[in-house]
Amino acid sequence: MGSFLHPEHHQSYLPAFHARTRRVAYPRAPIALALRLSRALLVVAGIAGLVSVAAPTILRDAPAYAGNALGTYVVILVVALPVMALAMRTASLGSLRAHFVWLGTVCYLFYASVLSSFSLRFNALFLVYVASFSLAVWSLVALLRCIPADELPARCSDRLPARGIGGYLIVIAAAFTALWLVDVLPAMLTGDVPRSLRGTTLPTNAVQVLDFGFTLPLCVLAGTWLMRRRPWGILLSGAMLVFLTLESVSVAVDQWFGRRADPSVSTAVVVSFAVLAVVSAVPMLLFLRSIDSPDVRAVRRGIRG
Repeated sequence: MGSFLHPEHHQSYLPAFHARTRRVAYPRAPIALALRLSRALLVVAGIAGLVSVAAPTILRDAPAYAGNALGTYVVILVVALPVMALAMRTASLGSLRAHFVWLGTVCYLFYASVLSSFSLRFNALFLVYVASFSLAVWSLVALLRCIPADELPARCSDRLPARGIGGYLIVIAAAFTALWLVDVLPAMLTGDVPRSLRGTTLPTNAVQVLDFGFTLPLCVLAGTWLMRRRPWGILLSGAMLVFLTLESVSVAVDQWFGRRADPSVSTAVVVSFAVLAVVSAVPMLLFLRSIDSPDVRAVRRGIRG
């Protein structure tokens, strides 16, 4: 199926390069491959979610951790998969906003699949977890090839609060860096186990590995580039804003399920991430409203005419 981002029979009405960057706009890959891979991801992630919710005893972890995993799959089934399916449908009809929602949702499913593959105890869904992980990676690769990074500044409204949203991403990265360092540094100095690992059989915290290695650096990079309105700053910021909102909802729900399984778990995390989900939704919506907004479409119609 053709996409407005990669029309089959029409040329783009945007300039072939930006006056500021003088970067040539190379041909983009068709959206069909990204759709096929993401549809397979929808099916595989849905299977994992349905089996986990219908038969939670398949999870062999400690009660709180199994409850967390169950809560994550509830969010995947109820929120992530429907949002992703709708975004894919709308993106295939030409919506650039939908591409950002689709990309951010795939990022969330990738994050969740890594945690399932590397931190849950081996169970009958192991190969399903690995399949989700693989499909999420290749969906990201295929989808990134479809989004016109060099055209994004021209498709973004001047009313986008780039400095505010960029600053928000950097603050989030700094806050979680501090939170994780408080957990790991004392344990590194004393040779003890970090508090986040106590009561589990995990050798390391996969969430911390992902955040230190990828999520937090990407937030800083996206925020810094967005404040300069660089093309990849817009692309990464859109993906990270959708991802952070979904992940905040997911953590709030999975911690609630964890508390149901183990009442010793504090409710503070549930409340904190529920608030963060609401806060994160504000810059995400501001960003999405600024992509192909009415004033941008008017400019594009002027270029077309």
